[in-house]
Amino acid sequence: MEQIQKYMVRLAQNFNKSFSEEKADFWDCLVISAADEKQKDCFQQQLDEQLKNGELPRAPKYLVIADCPGSILGSGGSTFHILKQLKDLFGNDLFHMKIWISHAGGSSKRLPNLSCTGKLFCPLPLEIEGKAITILNLKIILTSPFLKLMKNGGIFICASDDIETYCLDGLESIVEKSNLLTEDGIVAIAHPSSIAIGNTHGVYVIPEFSKRDENCWLTSCLEVLQKPNYSTMKMRKALVKLGDGEERVYTDSMFWCGPKLVKKMVTFAEENGDLYRTETCIYGDFLACMGSRPAEEKLYLKSTSDSSTIKGKIASHFGETPLNIMVLEQSHFYHLGTMPEYLENLNPTSELFQTLAMKPIAQSFCREPSGIQGIVTTSCLEADVESMIGSVMDSCIVNVPVVCERQTIVSHCVIDDPIIQVIPSCWMFHTAAVKQENSVLYVTIAFRIDDDLKGRVEQSRGWKGLGTMSQSFTATWRMVSNREKNEEFVQTNTLQRFSMEDIVQHKYIPAMMQHRENVLHKISSRA
Repeated sequence: MEQIQKYMVRLAQNFNKSFSEEKADFWDCLVISAADEKQKDCFQQQLDEQLKNGELPRAPKYLVIADCPGSILGSGGSTFHILKQLKDLFGNDLFHMKIWISHAGGSSKRLPNLSCTGKLFCPLPLEIEGKAITILNLKIILTSPFLKLMKNGGIFICASDDIETYCLDGLESIVEKSNLLTEDGIVAIAHPSSIAIGNTHGVYVIPEFSKRDENCWLTSCLEVLQKPNYSTMKMRKALVKLGDGEERVYTDSMFWCGPKLVKKMVTFAEENGDLYRTETCIYGDFLACMGSRPAEEKLYLKSTSDSSTIKGKIASHFGETPLNIMVLEQSHFYHLGTMPEYLENLNPTSELFQTLAMKPIAQSFCREPSGIQGIVTTSCLEADVESMIGSVMDSCIVNVPVVCERQTIVSHCVIDDPIIQVIPSCWMFHTAAVKQENSVLYVTIAFRIDDDLKGRVEQSRGWKGLGTMSQSFTATWRMVSNREKNEEFVQTNTLQRFSMEDIVQHKYIPAMMQHRENVLHKISSRA
């Protein structure tokens, strides 16, 4: 871990230095996908704000591209749709450009504190030049070394709810051999992982004798397995034995496509309208059909034999694409897609926290810092707050003494009612702004950390819309604490109630951004 930590710190320092001197090689365009026009507008407003505040490099072009109206494309269809849009925008120049794409479209159901604003804009307890950064900022920094391997352009694809850490000492030798990487193929990053992680990710099968004792190295790929069980990994020869007999696999992550392949993908996108009527996955349907094994031997192709379906067409058209794997032996993959994963990784004792040199208190004012054992990011705690280990507070204003118990997320909240003394453990609280006709209301949602958030909670109208963030938090806190039925709070029964679906549909980002600005102003006034 020490090697990775040193490399990560050095990478961040060099990145900032190069951009302050405006000498950096960088992406020609950065693209964020969105599920629809409303989400596109939400992402665009946050991007504009970060650019205005100098929190993102100004050189490249930033675009948010929404999926086709009324369709659920998945990351596969979304990628082809994005390329089609970029071709319309840039013409043939596209095939000489370096394009960065992050798939961020989705409702973030399992991380509801980010359902309105998006996971890419998740604040992290990590400061650069005194400012707490987001996952978007971090991703841009972490992917910058791979630009060296994209000399003639191409597209680089990454997800929005994970963080990869690594040491790339030795990358120079690969850069020198980068002419061996075909422009009509793919280079995919692989991480050494446990069998358990392999069960839930894509697994690369590499030639048996290709492994080297190097920090990062290139190899061909025989086949891509999707979420295989142990027997499948063993049967397909995906298992790699270490010296002590322990078995591991190489799992998927980011990847990039050469310019000739991009051109082929654009043509396919223009000729296959059914791409935009069927959900496909850029990992599970596009990468999964590749590898040098004969088509009849690939597991994926055995289950996708109908060439008339869009998945069959993808397999038929791209199955023989050259696929090279860049193995990063000193690397780790962290997923932040659920509340338990979020709390596990944003924790002072976690490997990710220590590797990235995160801070328990990031860009915040705390009246009594000694009470902070959890994480506090971009928050102003005017009163004595005790934050227990395993808790996370972000974008909050707290004006009364409060104990934030373990395994608790408090996001985007204003707490100033003296009745609130304890925020109970294993709960997530988040206040969102919603627009109703000409008025703005605030709705605080609360879920248990272990709640199953798929389906049933979406349409349950349980959350009250109130005139201020403070009133909203108090109302929901009372409900969670089972106090509401004992209080004289009858008038709130006539107030409008919102479901999670309502909140996402009617979110009002300007008010949420104004709250963030208010928090930062309060913090700076205490400096």
